Amino acid sequence: MGTISSAQAETIMQWFTDRIMNKDYEGFLDLFDEDIVFEFPYAPEALPQFLKGKRALKQHLDMLDTLLEIRSFTKPVIHVSAESPVFIAQYEGNGNVFADGKPYEQKYISVVEVKNGKIVRFQDYWNPLAL
Repeated sequence: MGTISSAQAETIMQWFTDRIMNKDYEGFLDLFDEDIVFEFPYAPEALPQFLKGKRALKQHLDMLDTLLEIRSFTKPVIHVSAESPVFIAQYEGNGNVFADGKPYEQKYISVVEVKNGKIVRFQDYWNPLAL
């Protein structure tokens, strides 16, 4: 099992947030392994709690485009697990919810596992009440 450095984790999260914000979904999907497992443990019933594979992730991105727009992210605070390919990122996102025009103000904690330079598992903890 490999390890990941703080610098590598910061770079991955910079690419992650930049590509989401700029809707560069092709570049965003390049960050992930073909068999990515994406989990949203706190997602409300109307949204998926589990995605498997890039195709499912792309469909989810397309659906999110109809719900909200993210305009900015804070710089993530990174915590790297010792002797492990896992890191934790704490960050915030801001934008608008389309349904009611309310501001979208979200705090995220993401647990990210990387193998061979690609994200293989992404657990995304966020507040469903922000939607």
